[in-house]
Amino acid sequence: MPIDTAARPIALLLAGSHEPLRQSVRSLLSGQPGLRIVAEATDAVSILAAAGQSNPDLLLLDMEMPGGSGLEVLRQVRAALPEVKILALAIHSDRRFVRETRKAGADGYLLKYQAHEELLAAIRQVAAQGYYVSPVLLADAAAGEASSWPRKIRTPEKEVHMPYQKKVKDLMIPLEDYPHIPYWFTLRQAMAIVREAAIKFEGTFEPRAVLVFDEKYQLMGMLTLRDVVRGLEPKFAEDKGLIKADPSLAVLMGDMFGPGMKEASQRPVSEVMSPIKVTVNGDDPITKALFLMIKENVGMMPVLQDNKVVGMVRMNELFKEISDIVLGE
Repeated sequence: MPIDTAARPIALLLAGSHEPLRQSVRSLLSGQPGLRIVAEATDAVSILAAAGQSNPDLLLLDMEMPGGSGLEVLRQVRAALPEVKILALAIHSDRRFVRETRKAGADGYLLKYQAHEELLAAIRQVAAQGYYVSPVLLADAAAGEASSWPRKIRTPEKEVHMPYQKKVKDLMIPLEDYPHIPYWFTLRQAMAIVREAAIKFEGTFEPRAVLVFDEKYQLMGMLTLRDVVRGLEPKFAEDKGLIKADPSLAVLMGDMFGPGMKEASQRPVSEVMSPIKVTVNGDDPITKALFLMIKENVGMMPVLQDNKVVGMVRMNELFKEISDIVLGE
């Protein structure tokens, strides 16, 4: 039944394994009328214990639990607390994951990068016995893409005007389609995200980097495939004298492809990610994107709209526009 928000504030239980994320949500909700955080928890056991002590109305659940256990935690909590509303916070825009989250018992699904704009509305809608989904996902469904999910990258339709009149946003890969992760993810988790994206788009889109965000969804950096491999290298690989002593790098290869690789894959991406050199606005012409990429010697750039990251533009797509002009296609 709906929560009687007129009688008392909505009692919230904030659950997630990462303290900075909880701190960010806590800051967002601090002082908001009609809301009160009554407890915090980090896993299924502590969620159930905290719920028993604080009697929450609504659980804010971070789906990015260690070991990818978010769905399992959700199922356990739903079975034990059937009356508590659950709003899932997640980074995935894949509708298969959205459906699985709802099937597991969630009353709402909020993309983390929209939390600053949508969290209050999502809480109140779920509290009023409504199901909340981030609007960007609803927009995809309204466009008729839900039935064929996972969808392929949207490519611009043929236009009558010349390509040099196109905007960066016409060629960018939307953020919801581009792999992006929080900075506390491990290299192993990042590799899984990249592989999932490559499979999801069936060869139409090959991700060559992952965007890295902080808990407030501010862009921190970019994790390229080179960064990942560099992060997996044994520490002694930095010794330049190694190549002279072992030209075949047999020692390095033996260590890298041994047990050490899995151990190194647990490093957080924040330790090896690359800084963002340059960004471009979505309303800028593609000629500006080309100029910046050449000037800064980069193959991809984050695209901003109203000072927020909305996508990625890559040299691949820009090169296609150039080649169409040169080859007369």
